[in-house]
Amino acid sequence: MKTNNNLEIKYSKGTIVIHWISSILILLLFPMGKYMSDLDPVDKFSLIKIHAILGFIVFIATIIRSIIFFKYKRPEDLKTGSKLNDRLTIWIHNSFYFLLLIISLSGIASMINGGYIDAFKQNSVELIKSPEMILPLKSHDLFATIMMILLILHVIGVIKHYILTKENTLKRIS
Repeated sequence: MKTNNNLEIKYSKGTIVIHWISSILILLLFPMGKYMSDLDPVDKFSLIKIHAILGFIVFIATIIRSIIFFKYKRPEDLKTGSKLNDRLTIWIHNSFYFLLLIISLSGIASMINGGYIDAFKQNSVELIKSPEMILPLKSHDLFATIMMILLILHVIGVIKHYILTKENTLKRIS
């Protein structure tokens, strides 16, 4: 299957930088969150601070990237030779923006609802509620898991596109 995508037209430098910084942070945040879920508040107190700071950086980066997405010209969507794959690619890309925003907002809500902000201010682990009492935490975990599934599909799609079309689509985002 051969397509004729113009890979010389790249995303903006801002989009490229945000893409890779966000990717690295997400790959750190997900396992960190999974690891912390089994720890008691005393053991995860410092990790939660780091997780929250890195998550907030991803949140701000996603807002900036969303603005860039709508404000500046970007390369045309890739053509794969299959209308279904073309639509799936667009759906996955757009879902990343939505998921990153909803994960960030549910993380912020978890911090507020779970007593973490007061706990950090007063340096008191006792102010943190148990995970079962923090309702936004459930959606935070669910959407983070969905994000990781989509990330895996995204990487598989890049590899599949390279194998089937012999096009190095990473040129557009590097």
